[in-house]
Order: sequence, then C-alpha cells, then structure tokens
Amino acid sequence: MEKKILFGTLGGMVAGSVVAMAIFMGLLGGMAEEWTREFASCLKPMDPTWWLVASLLFSLFNAIVLHKFGVSSLKGGAFAGGWIAFFIVLWYGIFNASTFTAYTWDWLPLDVLGNTLAGVAGGGAIGWIYGRVK
Repeated sequence: MEKKILFGTLGGMVAGSVVAMAIFMGLLGGMAEEWTREFASCLKPMDPTWWLVASLLFSLFNAIVLHKFGVSSLKGGAFAGGWIAFFIVLWYGIFNASTFTAYTWDWLPLDVLGNTLAGVAGGGAIGWIYGRVK
C-alpha cells in the first residue's frame, strides 16, 4: 500500500505539474505576465520550489483518496482526479475572487479549467500506476 501511494504521488505530481506548466506558463503565459505587472505591489518574489511542494501535497492527497476509492485504471483516475481538482479549485477560486483584489473573477474560469485538466492528468497517472503496482 505505501509503495503504491508513494509511486502514485510522484507520478501524479509529475503529470499534473507538466500539464499545469503547459497551460499556465505556456498557453496563458501572457496573461500571467500581465497579471504579475498589474499586481506587482502585492506579490512576493516567485519561488517555483513551493509550487512543486504544493503539487506534491495535492498529489499525495489525490493518491490517498484514489487508493481509498479503489481506483486502478487511467480512466478511473482521470475521472476522479478531475472531479476532485474541479471542486477544490472552484471553492478556492470563489473564495479568493470574492475576497482578494488580485484574484479577479475573470481569472476564475481559466484557473478552474487549467487546474481541472492538471487534476485529470495527475489522477490518470495515479490510476495508471495503481493498476501496475501491486
């Protein structure tokens, strides 16, 4: 069990992080740079190390939940991971958009969509790994 969760966590982190980077640094990179300039006064210097730590923790959470759900396929993991990410990011986004000036309502749908796709990739990787590791 511990081996499955460890490998699932690492695989989910890598898959989810790659998709998130492609979306937020690639496809939406221009918007992110514009946002950074607009809200520069309230931002700390960005340290990608903490992005990876956060991804690792989210992947650990997903790995534990998917293990408890009995997921053992790419399709099952992608489906469950997508729903988990969708609801967590939707809650977080609504909370932040209604509370903080720097998190705008315009950004909310992009954030939810991008992170849900990253959750699909991470959950799929976890499910695939769970189907292979005994």
